[in-house]
This record gives sequence, C-alpha cells and structure tokens, in this order.
Amino acid sequence: MSTAGISTVAVVGAGTMGAGIAGELARAGCVVRLVDTTREEGERGLERLQAAQVALVGWGQLSPSRADEALSRVHVTCELGRACAGVELVVESIHEDLESKRALFLQLDRLCASATILATNTSGLSVSDIAAATRTPERVAGLHFWNPPHLIPLVEVVKGARTSEPTLQTLHNLALALGKRPIVVRRDIPGFVGNRLQFAVLREALHLLSEGVASAEEIDAAMTAGPGLRYALIGPFQTADLGGLDVFKAIADYLFAELSTSTRAQEVLRRKVAGGELGVKSGMGFYDYSGGGAGSMVETTERRLMALLETVARGASTREDRKQGGEDG
Repeated sequence: MSTAGISTVAVVGAGTMGAGIAGELARAGCVVRLVDTTREEGERGLERLQAAQVALVGWGQLSPSRADEALSRVHVTCELGRACAGVELVVESIHEDLESKRALFLQLDRLCASATILATNTSGLSVSDIAAATRTPERVAGLHFWNPPHLIPLVEVVKGARTSEPTLQTLHNLALALGKRPIVVRRDIPGFVGNRLQFAVLREALHLLSEGVASAEEIDAAMTAGPGLRYALIGPFQTADLGGLDVFKAIADYLFAELSTSTRAQEVLRRKVAGGELGVKSGMGFYDYSGGGAGSMVETTERRLMALLETVARGASTREDRKQGGEDG
C-alpha cells in the first residue's frame, strides 16, 4: 500500500511528536521505521502510539482491526543506517536544537538514496539552515505537524531557500492523503505561520496578566468563550470580513498602539520557568496539575478536541449537502 507515492518512511525521534507522526503514517498504510537512540526509547514511542490508537478506537474514529494493522506496520529500531535503507521519506522529530538537527541531516544526506525526501518537523527553526548541512538542500523541507498529531489537522509544509517544487508538492499531497489540512509556507521565517499567530496571542496574554488586567483563568476564558470559538470555523481575515473592514480598521488604528511589543518573554513567564513551574510536565504552571490533574487535563482536552472536530466536520458536510442540493435543483 502507498500514500501519495510514499510507502516506506523512517521517523527519527520517538517522542510525543515522532510517535504521533509515525501513527498517522502507519494508519494511512505506510510502513514506518521508528528510530531513536536506544531500543527503550523506541518502545516508549510505540507505547505513545498505541495510547493514541486506543483513544481513537474509543471515540469510534478507528476500528480495532485497523488499529492492529497500523501497529503491525511500525518497526522500532536504533540503527539509523538500516532504517534509512530504501525509504522514500525521512521525517526528523528530535529535540528543538538547530545544531543537533544539522548534525542529523548531515548523516541522513549520506545514508539515504538521492531520491529520498528529508523532512524536518521543527516548529519554527530555519529549514534553510538545517538543509544547508546537506549536499542536496533541494530535497529538504519542513513538515510541521501539530500536537496531538492524531487530532490536529494542520500541517505546515515549509519551503527552505533551495527546496524544490516537486519536494513541496509531494509533501503537500502526502499531508492530504493523511487527511490533514496542509498549508504551504513559502518564506522560511521563524515560527512559520501557526506559531507566529499562537505566540502573538500568548505575548498579549502575558502582558495582560503582568499588568493585572485579569487573572490567567479569566484571560483563558476570554479566548475559549470568545474568539477561540469563532477561530475554529473562520480565520482572522474572514472574521474581519464578517465584522466589516471599516470597523476593524478603526479599531486597529487605536488598539495596535496599545498592544504589547515585548521582544522577550515577560517576567511573569521567566519567574515560572526559573522556579521549576513548567506546566503539565512538572505539575504546576499557571494552573495546579498535582494529584493527577495533568493526565486528566490531557484526556479532557483531547476528548473535547475530538468533539469539536466532529461538530465542525458535520457542519461542513451539511453545508456541502445544501450546496449540492441547490445545484441539483
């Protein structure tokens, strides 16, 4: 079985994102070689993949037989050379460190066949800088999945300075075949598109908290009960069109001057990190996740995401049915 002309893939890095990407590829029919530095790390990645599949089965999004078939297509290894032999695509998903990624791509360039596409799942490091470690930067591109990969549709396909159009098109087609919503990012800028939007909101949220305008809980509520609901359906430009560009221009003229222009993380975030309050991973962040709260939050968030995606999909299907009915009539 093949997916957009790709049948065998090596995923390097078996952490949260690597395991999730491996699962997406395997469920679409690809044979996946999941690579990490030790067999133990690879097996932990396989456990993460299985946990995601259990959730998908529980939500009725995946049959038990398809889950078993997907799992049978994933092979864990700690031998990079063997993993790269004969693959059409390598997806790198190691930690976010430019020099580590460059060192890996230098190896991949030597180990893989010349036709193999080399993709990085970096969330915002320069694809061009990573590709420059290779002799063949035209076959290197960004393929940025969002967490959790088994739920979030967005995939950013990022063009480096020398990425070829066939490389971009193949990765775009692959993302479509996985059932994702790919966008092509044609300028290799820090953060690409999704994270620039996400961190623009976070910067202003941190500013509001620092200024005592509202609590973290109230700022979160302002997003989830307000624009966040709308953004699940229409983006910022459609929102502006809906509200009237004259209205949005008038608001922008007086509001933009008041927004945070901080060029570094605000002190409230620096204090949290310095004090070891790292969020879910440490049990304390802007909220308290001790006493099992972390696992509960992850489970609840994923369940709500699934319900939201189903609602949006039903709405899109209804609109398409109405459109077809009107055309037929």
